[in-house]
Amino acid sequence: MSNYAKTWWGQRFIEALEDFTDSGRLQRGRSYSTDNRIKQWLIKDGKVEAKLRGNINPYFGVYKEPTYKVSVQMTHLSAEQWQKIIQKLTKRASFIARLLLNEIPENIETVFTEAGVHLLPNDYRDFKVACNCPDYEVPCKHIAGVCYRLAGQFDQDPFLLFEMRGLPPEQLLQQLANSPLGKVLSDAKSSATVELAPVDSFYTRPILAALPQETSRKGFWQGQQPLPKSIEPSQAATIPALLIKKGGDFPGFWHKQNSFIAVMEDFYVRMRKATLKGV
Repeated sequence: MSNYAKTWWGQRFIEALEDFTDSGRLQRGRSYSTDNRIKQWLIKDGKVEAKLRGNINPYFGVYKEPTYKVSVQMTHLSAEQWQKIIQKLTKRASFIARLLLNEIPENIETVFTEAGVHLLPNDYRDFKVACNCPDYEVPCKHIAGVCYRLAGQFDQDPFLLFEMRGLPPEQLLQQLANSPLGKVLSDAKSSATVELAPVDSFYTRPILAALPQETSRKGFWQGQQPLPKSIEPSQAATIPALLIKKGGDFPGFWHKQNSFIAVMEDFYVRMRKATLKGV
């Protein structure tokens, strides 16, 4: 499993690259995905244009540190194909809910299969790459480095995968907004940041209740109304944690291999148990 892609869709992207590329070449290419190597990075119209710092190599006649231009593009789907896919996506609430959380559903390929295409790459025919380095092999280590960097960006922004397939994210959101379910996704992705409002207290203040004018001893000890004969069993409180889940399994600040959502869910469970013990 690659350390350069943490999500399942990022892994699938790397696996497609590894299927038709020499493992030794890929090993060298991983080092070209770092900030130290990448001098320029631009994604426009579903195409990556990058400039990478190369190595001095007298064998190829390179005596000064070179800068290589690399481009990586995936096969774009047609407008008709995208229209069919979007129509099917907007009819599945489960897809909308996962996309709302910046995640790609594991079964999303079923929608693309029905349209006779696929979203994630399967082999080299899904890629169109170029590099002006003297290496005759394709993909070279510079192209591999760009692909590893791109897989990491897929982790942070899964909508970038749609863009690499020829559909800009803003166009996808605009078309989804035409359906009732899609409007939820569109509003969530395009809504402005909510400003924080000042509050009087961080804690819920008690509400004072007026004492009864008169009370009897029996009413004092037994209450005004009889107690219930049976008490319903308590249930553990569920915490939806929408803000945490909206960031996805691997938000930008999370650099570990395990899922951030899974860690937080475990944290909530342990904190709930600790709180109940102290009651």
